[in-house]
Amino acid sequence: MIQVLQKQYALLQGSREVVLNFIETKVGADLNTPVPAYENSTIRYLLVHTANAYFQWLLRFAMNKPLELLSDGDFNTISLIRPLFQQVDDTMAAFLENFSDQMEIPLHGTLSRNREVNATPLQVFTHVLTHEFHHKGQIMSMCRLLGYTPPDTDVIRF
Repeated sequence: MIQVLQKQYALLQGSREVVLNFIETKVGADLNTPVPAYENSTIRYLLVHTANAYFQWLLRFAMNKPLELLSDGDFNTISLIRPLFQQVDDTMAAFLENFSDQMEIPLHGTLSRNREVNATPLQVFTHVLTHEFHHKGQIMSMCRLLGYTPPDTDVIRF
C-alpha cells in the first residue's frame, strides 16, 4: 500500500509544481495581493496555510512532535515558499516511512483549539492531500480574479 501512497503523493507534487511555477512566472508580486472575494486573503496565505496543515496533521497529530505554526507574512515570495514545501515533502516522507505498515491503526490526538481527533494514518494522508487540492482550486480562482488565466493543474493535464 505504501508504494501506491508514495506514487499518489508524487502526482500531487507534480500538480503543485505547476502551481508554483505559474505563480512564480506569471503572478509574481500579486502573490501578496488581497482578493476581496476571498475575504481579502492572499495566495501567499493559502500556500502557507496548506503547509501548516501538513505539519499540524503529520507532525503534531500523527507523530506527536512539537509544532509552532508558521506566519504567512514570513513567506512573501515563491523563493521563500518553495523550501517550505520541500519541508512538507520531507515531512510526508517521514510520515509514510513511520506508518508504512500501520496505515489502518487508529490514532488519537489533540489539534489546535484543543480539538480531540481520532483518525488512521490513511485518513490523515487522504485529508492533507484533499486539503491541498481544495486550496489549490481556490488559489487558481484567486489568480483568475487577479487577471491571470491559470494553467491546467490537475494530476492529469491535457
